[in-house]
Amino acid sequence: MQQEDVMKKSMTEDHRYLEIKLRNTARIKIGLLMLATALILTTSVVHESIAGPDLGSAATGEMRQGTDQKSPAGKTEPPETMAIGVRDFVRLVMEKNERIAFQNSEWAISREGVKGAKAIFEPAFVSSINYQEDKRKNTIQEFVSQSSAREFQERSRNYQAAVEGLVPTGARLRMGYTLKDFSNSIEDRYGVDQESQTVFGASITQPLLKGGGVKATMAGIEVAQTDAEIAFQNYRAQTMRIVSEAIASYWDLYLAREKYRIRKESEENASEILRENRVRVKTGKMSETEVLEAEAGLALRRSLVSDAQQNIVYAKNRIRSYFSSSAAVEKADIRPTDSPHPVEAKPDFADSLSRAFNHRADYLASRKKIEREDIRLVFAENQRWPQLDLKGSYNMNGLTETPRSSWNDAWDRDYETWYLGIELRIPLGGDRKSRSELEATRQRKKQALLELKAMEVSLANDTDTAIKGVENVWEQARQYAGIVEMNRKLLEAENVKFKAGKSNSRLLLEREEELNKAKEAEIDSLVRYRKSLLQLEMAEGSVLANQGIEVSVGDPK
Repeated sequence: MQQEDVMKKSMTEDHRYLEIKLRNTARIKIGLLMLATALILTTSVVHESIAGPDLGSAATGEMRQGTDQKSPAGKTEPPETMAIGVRDFVRLVMEKNERIAFQNSEWAISREGVKGAKAIFEPAFVSSINYQEDKRKNTIQEFVSQSSAREFQERSRNYQAAVEGLVPTGARLRMGYTLKDFSNSIEDRYGVDQESQTVFGASITQPLLKGGGVKATMAGIEVAQTDAEIAFQNYRAQTMRIVSEAIASYWDLYLAREKYRIRKESEENASEILRENRVRVKTGKMSETEVLEAEAGLALRRSLVSDAQQNIVYAKNRIRSYFSSSAAVEKADIRPTDSPHPVEAKPDFADSLSRAFNHRADYLASRKKIEREDIRLVFAENQRWPQLDLKGSYNMNGLTETPRSSWNDAWDRDYETWYLGIELRIPLGGDRKSRSELEATRQRKKQALLELKAMEVSLANDTDTAIKGVENVWEQARQYAGIVEMNRKLLEAENVKFKAGKSNSRLLLEREEELNKAKEAEIDSLVRYRKSLLQLEMAEGSVLANQGIEVSVGDPK
């Protein structure tokens, strides 16, 4: 009996000790919760005081500018909202992006290079006028031939005019007129005051080996044309890259706004739970720890809303950079109007690869590089030949006392002069310059072929990666849609239990937080799905065509 009393006493003391320990543990937990809540609320207040007013309502997800505009009456007004779709945004980027404009200028420079190369066929007009006086002693031979004249004096005026130019065969043509009015000491002895000599004729120099032929002559023009086409493909590649990045930033802004909307709704739900908990605590239906749980959940959601607001600012300013809009000047808000509708795409590898071979700018540029090196190779092989030129000229001569009669005398064609000949020039050292240039050109042709081969491999791999990415991201998006639905049902069940008093605020907020994470993950997967389709368009080279803004070589911006 005494032993039973001792055991009862011991159990009573253990029970009291355990009860005291549980009370102390509960007090510690309550204290920690209050401290955490105070810290989070303080951080939120400080952040709001720095960042400014709230960025919009949960119902619409709209944002306000950090710096309010003021009306003439002194009242603050929200800035205008620029609602824009993807295609309109792309057109705005095409019009105002500096990097696209820079690359377009590079293309324009190359087109001017083609015009400059074609200028080799532009004829040139050449003319000269000079006056000359000549006085000298005669040699014995001249003394005898000039009837014992010891000296010779002459005054002359010379006029020349000619047109010369290059023809596609490589020949240089010249057609000109020369007039010489002169008087000298011999004429004075025979009573002649002045004589006029006219020469009207043409000359040709036609390369037969080195530099001869249409291919050698047109090589510079054809190289300039292929350079222009390469510059055009570089322009397309840079434009597609910028447009692709801009569209991706558009969906990033959409994602940031949707996350803000979800988190704002979560904040309002937590605020409603806190209000209800306070009412239940006052009526004695709930403990104060439930209020602390709700306050902590609300503070956490406000912090997430603040983070979402900053992500919107970042995404919005990034979009502005693509159409050269400064946040310091442009106060309008930007709101995407398009949404990533979950429509399954089923790309075919063979079709996508075929489009890549026909439209990928870097692949087309590699093919043009091979064409350019082929042209250079033909020219370099031509330059290995010795210089052998066919030369000829034909002149009509006239000589009378006046320029007009001299002209007529020349066209009577009684006095003609012509010649025809061949000139050969061979470097004595074996033309090392042409030989080294030929070898360098062959190496560049080899490089171009290797680049094309690597590009073909890259195209196939990029296309396969993009297609697999589209398929995998679509599957993720489909799975997340099911996860959202399951978490919504779990939240509804937990909410029923909470209202029936069979659950608590912590569990309800946790269920709601899991649903929000699933919603954000679903939207993120849809955005990634749009980006994966964009990546496939980049692999195919069809970004611009799919946006309706494809340009051609003959259609510069």
